[in-house]
Amino acid sequence: MTTPTVLGRWADSLARNGARCAIKSGPRKVSYGELAGRAAGYRAAFEGAGRPTDPVLIATADPVEVIAAVLGCAAAGRTFAPVDPRLPAAVLDGVLAALRPGTVVADAVGREALAGRRLPDGAGIVHPETLEPRAWSAEDRPGAAPEDRGYVYFTSGTTGRPKGIRGSLEAVHHFVDWEIAEFGIGEGTTVSQLTSPGFDAFLRDAFAPLCAGGTVCVRPDDGTPVGEGLARWLTENEVEVLHCVPTLFRTLRSAALTPDSFPALRAVLLAGEQLHPSDVAWWRGLFGGDKELVNLYGPSETTMTKLFHRTTEEDAHARLVPVGRPLPGVAARVLTGPGDPQDALGEVELEVPFPLLGYLGEDEWRGTATTYRTGDLGRFRPDGTLELFGRRDQQVKVHGVRIDLGEVENALRGHPGVEDVCAAAVTEDVSTALVAYVVAPDVPDAELRAHAAQLLAPGLVPSVFVRMAAIPRTLNGKVERRSLPRVRLQRAADATRAPQGPAETRIAAIWSEILGLAGINRDDDFTLLGGDSLAIARLMDRVRHEYRVDLPLRAFLQDPTVTGLASAVTDRTARSGS
Repeated sequence: MTTPTVLGRWADSLARNGARCAIKSGPRKVSYGELAGRAAGYRAAFEGAGRPTDPVLIATADPVEVIAAVLGCAAAGRTFAPVDPRLPAAVLDGVLAALRPGTVVADAVGREALAGRRLPDGAGIVHPETLEPRAWSAEDRPGAAPEDRGYVYFTSGTTGRPKGIRGSLEAVHHFVDWEIAEFGIGEGTTVSQLTSPGFDAFLRDAFAPLCAGGTVCVRPDDGTPVGEGLARWLTENEVEVLHCVPTLFRTLRSAALTPDSFPALRAVLLAGEQLHPSDVAWWRGLFGGDKELVNLYGPSETTMTKLFHRTTEEDAHARLVPVGRPLPGVAARVLTGPGDPQDALGEVELEVPFPLLGYLGEDEWRGTATTYRTGDLGRFRPDGTLELFGRRDQQVKVHGVRIDLGEVENALRGHPGVEDVCAAAVTEDVSTALVAYVVAPDVPDAELRAHAAQLLAPGLVPSVFVRMAAIPRTLNGKVERRSLPRVRLQRAADATRAPQGPAETRIAAIWSEILGLAGINRDDDFTLLGGDSLAIARLMDRVRHEYRVDLPLRAFLQDPTVTGLASAVTDRTARSGS
């Protein structure tokens, strides 16, 4: 491969105005020149460490350092693999075993996470705190151009071990080049960076503005803002293009938005999970078509977005919001059987105009050198836009009936009161039931069951409806099925374990609202009840709003129970004199 164009475009932005703000992180502003100095420092560190073919593991909590290290790797022709240093120890062990890095970039958080982990023999650690910036010059490096050795991003695999997805900077450039042109990103455009460094969408959020002379606005140090906090962050930073998953986007419903909110915002680009007609109706009801709402689709295996759809008024009243049409150079196909009708459901296959590099190790690739079978079920509308219907592998048997969980979920989503849903076959003792986990606060079970019965064959109607405040999802928007609570949820709190006192009683009530569970006990663990990272963020936002205290996240994680949180809030309130 030749010089990665994405690196060349960033260097062009640097050459045009090195004093322009490249990254904004709270009050901290990093210019293009400063970023280039750190990238050059990393490049020098990498060129003297290990073989050129040895990958670089980037385990740092600071997004500025992640971006600088990625640029340094690209300039040095080294494969980079960013991870979130807060991953569980067992997952980090799996990453290290699969990647075998020759160099590790680790700040204090990363070094603590890696302490006691076995690194490959000879692997060196680069400390961002002591890195010496260098002068950036494209002519510094001998030879014509650094090789595009791309990146590796890890995702969960069906075997339980991390699966490494390989990609190229050529593929990143394909997306970045499209987004810059499609959404008018240019010098001074501020683009949000709310994605964990451990997902390939982090590269989207960083390179789209940096390659156009814009500014990357990274999330606050205390985590992803939600609700009112997210609204305030978008306004104060004058974000023009917002990238996020629909789950995070929906938290804005709790903010007191008006048609005058977000004067700088031009477009909201949503990916990672299904966008619902109710999302479109709510947003357009506030802003009309002035602030575009765009649905994006593309698996990590093909590098970020491969189809997009600018939502319209019709989508607010549709059964499904389509994922749209392919980017230039991309082809989308629906694989159906011989004789199937034109609108039959089939597995979606994507073909891209660059090489696909597959997985690390021996994981089987479902496609060819330029195609990938996604495992998603879809079909084309008469107008040529693609709509999705869940996963091909979401088929279960309940009482001998084969059920596609995606079909059940889509039927329930058709009810206007259903905000989100996840269907599952749950086995308890010797019986199996079809369960629907639903976010539908104002719709009785009987109404949901009747609605499903009108659209689904007998045997496909859920027998149990579990109420949720939000469906637990991973950071990249996929349902985290392991975090779904057990069916036996509507329990009465035991008298000996019931919340005690006004603080515990109120905290338990907040938990019930967020998790959608009744009968919260005083020693229940928030995370074991299905509280994912976004639910924790919502909880801390509620506590901050109701008690007027700024409680550090670590204070909650030390004892994530009703008793522990009530005690921490009471103690912090007393010390602040509130």
